[in-house]
Amino acid sequence: MQNSLLSALILVVIAAPAGALLTEDEPANNNISTASIQMAIPSNESLAIADTGLLTFSAGGGDLDYLGIGGLLAGDIVKLSTTPLGNPPNFEIPDTIIGLFGANGTMKCVGDDAFNNDLDQFPTGFGSLCRYQIPADGDYFVGVTGFSAAPFDGAHFEAGLYSLTVDVTRLPEPGVLLQLASGALGLTVLRARRGRANG
Repeated sequence: MQNSLLSALILVVIAAPAGALLTEDEPANNNISTASIQMAIPSNESLAIADTGLLTFSAGGGDLDYLGIGGLLAGDIVKLSTTPLGNPPNFEIPDTIIGLFGANGTMKCVGDDAFNNDLDQFPTGFGSLCRYQIPADGDYFVGVTGFSAAPFDGAHFEAGLYSLTVDVTRLPEPGVLLQLASGALGLTVLRARRGRANG
């Protein structure tokens, strides 16, 4: 009982509802300088937040999709993933590459094939996955492009619908966890005393 109470208290502090769905904003989302901030992370909360949306690479290829995550803090953990929605059950189209960029356009992480469905892990399933711990406070940008030899140069021929998921986990300050643990311990002692008094 005490463990479930502590878990519930921690979840109340850590969990936060997801924001609005991530959306396609063509042609503004074709480069970082014009992409919009679609996730704004509150600076005063410990949280885990996930947003998702459906985006499309335009027919003919060459399409790049960017969107911003505002208000990230040093230490936040960001996980980015795509799932191609074409050619089920293998989900191979479009073949994506995903990356995280600083506000100045510097690539922080890049991910290619991931989330494969088959046990051999190749060649089916061309979703992408990228994880990164934020080194400094600021705004960052998620970029998704089609597979090419030089990612994010726009030289790809991928087209089609894919889902994008952005997870941000902000670890609680050590003091917050200590306060939660102290409160849970106090409740446990109080219940034990009441149990002895009533028993």
